[in-house]
Amino acid sequence: MIPIRSILAATDLGPAGDPVLQSAAVLAQAVQAELHVVHVAPPWNEKDHEHHASALAEQVNRCLASLRSGDGVEAAVAPAVEQAVIYDRPHHGILVHAATVDADLIVVGPHRGHAVGARWSGTTAERIVRSADVPCLIVNQTVSLPLRHAGVAVDFGMAARGAAVLAADWLPRWNDDSEPAALSLVHVAPADDDEAEAHLDAEVTRIREGALGTSAPTHVRIDGVLLRGTAVAAQSAEWAGTTGLDLLVTSTSANRGWQRLWRGSRATALTTRAPCPVLLVPPSFWRRSSIPLSTVAVAIERDEAGEEAWAWIDRMRAGATRPLRVTALSPDTSLLPSAREAGADLLVVHEPDMKMYERTPKPLRTLLEHTPIPVLVLRDLPVEPMQHILVAVDTGDIWYEKLGWAQRLLDRFDAHVTIYHAIDLSFAGRVRREPGGEFVSGSSAWLHAGVEDKIVPAMELWLWERVRLAGLDPARVDVRVGVHPSWFAIPTVAEKIDADLVIVAAHAERRTGRARLSRLARATLERGTYSTLVVVDRARRVAAWGEPDWSAVTPSPPKTS
Repeated sequence: MIPIRSILAATDLGPAGDPVLQSAAVLAQAVQAELHVVHVAPPWNEKDHEHHASALAEQVNRCLASLRSGDGVEAAVAPAVEQAVIYDRPHHGILVHAATVDADLIVVGPHRGHAVGARWSGTTAERIVRSADVPCLIVNQTVSLPLRHAGVAVDFGMAARGAAVLAADWLPRWNDDSEPAALSLVHVAPADDDEAEAHLDAEVTRIREGALGTSAPTHVRIDGVLLRGTAVAAQSAEWAGTTGLDLLVTSTSANRGWQRLWRGSRATALTTRAPCPVLLVPPSFWRRSSIPLSTVAVAIERDEAGEEAWAWIDRMRAGATRPLRVTALSPDTSLLPSAREAGADLLVVHEPDMKMYERTPKPLRTLLEHTPIPVLVLRDLPVEPMQHILVAVDTGDIWYEKLGWAQRLLDRFDAHVTIYHAIDLSFAGRVRREPGGEFVSGSSAWLHAGVEDKIVPAMELWLWERVRLAGLDPARVDVRVGVHPSWFAIPTVAEKIDADLVIVAAHAERRTGRARLSRLARATLERGTYSTLVVVDRARRVAAWGEPDWSAVTPSPPKTS
């Protein structure tokens, strides 16, 4: 279950802000969430703070009063409201405040800027979703409960699937119990796509049965809607109006720059055309789902050289919280086809003879370049119980893959986790200049003083946000941030803290098939004798091997810090 503990509503103090505040209050009251309201004013207007604060208080009181007088929020249970006025760019100020109040949902009004500007940089809501890990609801009229029918735009990708899972989880909370809510998975396909209907039926089955390791949804009817054509946004919006939809849900592609200008944005088109509220879900939101682990393939011979490794694996299996199937593979066979046939979620290999500062053996490098599943490379075997795990986290999409595996290991071992982030100050790097703010190019940090005083603390807070979202116990975690290159820093830190296991990503590229082994993964393997868990993008596994066994995942709510 995906919690809704805190809702943030952003208003510009104009008439368009009334539906935003009223909708946020209705939704917060229904799930007993905290309600926060923020107004972001231009920095040069800070001298008019008293005026902005009083105008905000007046709008909040007026909106809640109108709800109390109707059928929305009863006076006795109206949510308490925390109000704030900050001075910044709209999307950035909302992001910072959302991080401050640990918002699980951000509610904003519709886009009012120029169409060309929206196509180039995105709407305020989209710019929020790019840097935030929580959904953003765009409303142009007050949301009225119950929500009886919602639609999700699906393209059979993992991001859209995550949005569907979220909708199936949230919709019943905003519906009464008299009859189940309806959730339609909407797919727009060309007239000559003969496989679209079969794919849509399969997607409906996945969501009904609990895709991404979540519990099967209850109190919601799920069906598929196939629309023929190529204008995804226009046809989805038209269908929403025809059916009287209460809510339209879509994931965002997070395109930037020339890609956005050339391709446009389905999310922007939907928010400007849809006659109902639109919920934008971050493209990486699905990664917060549990990681499947039911079958481990072990490519280690049961001889004298592999005796110690097998003993460690047998102890790990004996202490697993759920039944764990271990399949032995011959190291001399083609490992990936054998692991696929076994339905493995993890592949374990043994490299006891690999020395420090030696190049990664070609068979191991080839395996890691092609693998669609994580590979555990055992070298100096972790002691029992495992004492210290080092996780290398960057600002890419698969931070949860690493922290999710750390969480699984913490469930098994009484260990401590150190999370290290190396700030990348290159043009390709992404940094935050202040806590909760948007990500900007790492090279732009050189234009502003305070890398140590501003960027490092902001990225430390970002790491702690990841800890909370992944459900790690903060008492068993510490975070570190440095400005050294990651390929140098991670092996160095691993040696200093005497890490038993280091978790890194195999690839810097997201494509399937062969992808060059990342420089960090090579350095981690070659500059130490600890064991290494090399993780991969789960979307890569789905694209190459199909769906994993989600039934083996036990959903658990994230721990709060």
